[in-house]
Amino acid sequence: MIVKELEIQEHTDPLRRAGFDAERQMAHYLKRAFAEDPHKFVFHNLRLERRGEIAQIDHLILHRFGLLAVESKSVAGEVSVNEHGEWTRWWKGEGRGMPSPVLQARRQLDLLLALLGDHTAELMDRSMLGLKQRTFAGVRRDVLVAVSDGGRINRGADVPELAKADQVPDRVVSVVQAGQGRAFGSFGFTDAELSRLQSFLWSRHVPGPVSTPAAPERRSTAPVRTSQERQSQARPRLDVACRACGSADLTVQYGKYGYYLKCAACGGNTPAKPVCAQCGQPGKVSKRGLEFTATCAGGHTWLYWINPA
Repeated sequence: MIVKELEIQEHTDPLRRAGFDAERQMAHYLKRAFAEDPHKFVFHNLRLERRGEIAQIDHLILHRFGLLAVESKSVAGEVSVNEHGEWTRWWKGEGRGMPSPVLQARRQLDLLLALLGDHTAELMDRSMLGLKQRTFAGVRRDVLVAVSDGGRINRGADVPELAKADQVPDRVVSVVQAGQGRAFGSFGFTDAELSRLQSFLWSRHVPGPVSTPAAPERRSTAPVRTSQERQSQARPRLDVACRACGSADLTVQYGKYGYYLKCAACGGNTPAKPVCAQCGQPGKVSKRGLEFTATCAGGHTWLYWINPA
């Protein structure tokens, strides 16, 4: 399933525009393959921050056995890799060196796993009757580099992570099957862990700076969104999910102990405990009509939830 859609980007720079076109092509193939797959969770252009460092992952697939990062590369001519692992981009007979996108994707994935490790206790279950904390120690960490359909690959060395964009879905399936084929007792996320990880990754996404030039200020002619349309943008997050079943089919209600989340899926109640994605501090919920906002001690305010009309 697609958890985070590809955010539309408008670039005036031709190179950046070509890069986005490669991401859009890859997103199309992943949607075709996994939009209706309940066991693979796809995030596009996911941007996460940890201790001042940014991990920017073009495409991330969360599955039962781990995480797979896909780095999209726009190649109009040819890309080659020699026996030393050095990458070259070729155009009209001229070659120019480029950083290894495999190493780049691995570094992004390492930072992501470090961020998840910081939140092990809230994301992972406890086993052995609650005596032992599960960790991310055994999680699979795979990367793929997707070359756009119009490009060619010259394999001077075996680079198993390198593939054409249309081949990536099959590679993803192979990685998951390899996880299934491991010996009994190997690492695998539980359903509850997968649900919490989806919510956490969405909640920690930090949109990048807008690079397009500012347009002349003008009065907006866009129609006012309905509450249902606004609700569709309030994706499930770690702090807005049913603690019993992980569902995001919720409404915010007020009770004896303050605001809480009422689950339409299982009927359970969950305390409303918003967490600031910018500084990690707890927030206080306030209501205005059908919209609920949260404000933390750091002064950050964000949309927490919108109840249906």
